[in-house]
Amino acid sequence: MSRQAFLGASLFILAGTPLGLAGVAMAEENGFKFDVSGFLDVSLFNNDQDTSGFADTDQEGLGALGNGKLQLRGTYLTDGGWELGVRTELRLQSGEQSNSTSGADDWFQAEKIYIWAESGLGRLELGAQDGAAKQAQAAPPSITKSMRIDNPLMMPVADGEGAYYRPAGLMLRSDSYASDQSLKIVYRSPRLFGLQLSLSYTPEFSANLERFVKTAATDFNQQSDIFEAGLNYDTNLDDVRVRASLTYLTASNEAESDTSSTGSSPWQSGDLSEWSAALNLKMKGLSFGGAYRHSNARGGFVDHAPVVLTGGASDTEIWSFGALYEWDSWKIGANYVTGTANVAVASLIGGFVDEQKGDGWQIGAAYQVDTDIQIAAGWQSYDFDAGAAINPGGLAQSFVFGAPGGTYAGDLTADILYTEVSFGF
Repeated sequence: MSRQAFLGASLFILAGTPLGLAGVAMAEENGFKFDVSGFLDVSLFNNDQDTSGFADTDQEGLGALGNGKLQLRGTYLTDGGWELGVRTELRLQSGEQSNSTSGADDWFQAEKIYIWAESGLGRLELGAQDGAAKQAQAAPPSITKSMRIDNPLMMPVADGEGAYYRPAGLMLRSDSYASDQSLKIVYRSPRLFGLQLSLSYTPEFSANLERFVKTAATDFNQQSDIFEAGLNYDTNLDDVRVRASLTYLTASNEAESDTSSTGSSPWQSGDLSEWSAALNLKMKGLSFGGAYRHSNARGGFVDHAPVVLTGGASDTEIWSFGALYEWDSWKIGANYVTGTANVAVASLIGGFVDEQKGDGWQIGAAYQVDTDIQIAAGWQSYDFDAGAAINPGGLAQSFVFGAPGGTYAGDLTADILYTEVSFGF
């Protein structure tokens, strides 16, 4: 089956599912369940950051960000023991400083919709959903929910356009998110002896329910046919909870923009490949853990056409660590994340590769008012450092001439004092 046929058939099924479930609900009222849940995180902060080289230097000082979701879920339990369901997630966000996946600047969007069937043989999902690698990851603990430094859903540091700051695409996140929110099929096995296997296939990049049906035309460097596998381990060994994961993701470049190596550009466009590993332990009130991600996409940034080059010219590594201690209604915690991205530059005197680095620290405390409300406060610090060959002026934002796909590099420091209030329902 072609990718276009897969996407079209999937859309047809998704469009009919809510009506189908509604009909089941009327015919089998006692077997149908519907629930609404969600959250809203709001942050006030003061950001002291460098803005040298910015097109708009008014990107520091007091600010506010928000991130939330409304989740609608319906399930039906058949007489044979199968659970059938549909889920929709609607997202509220602060534009490009909230959406690290697609960079969409809409304040409100339909983010996910998928159906599933689950039995003793496992769970099968079809629709706009996260991939197997993302679902399987055992992320390090964080004291904050959205205002975090590993995959921040509210990013206080902005670039000269007011968007999420990511020099050379460097994103400080340890999860493999390439197929996030794109139309796909996912299988998750039953958990046996603490182990669960996840597999997924994504025909095309279609984040935020966009571009479901792809035209026959190809896009340069768009990654398609995304296959993912994830192994998750979750069990209790005496008084210690152990969570671990190992994931792999691969994709195919639809149309390489660089097809030959030359002295001025000694690399070629390639296929996307990522892997990650994580380990977390929890003993009574203490949780701590770490995660590692390797991507051959520059900066680890994957949109519909990421910069992926052969010979390690765009390789990126991310390390993330976190610790959290909880007692009564209180929490204290700390996180550290660091990343290094290779940045290739074409030049008439010979192409070369330099590095863009970035580090982030966070410490904070939180008070759980009740099961649905948490108030947190703390400090974050970011430090980005680019090689002299790609940022000779040492600016916070400097365009890199000769970099495939175009990008900016940056030397930037930022210190943020923040509060985050989280509401759940």
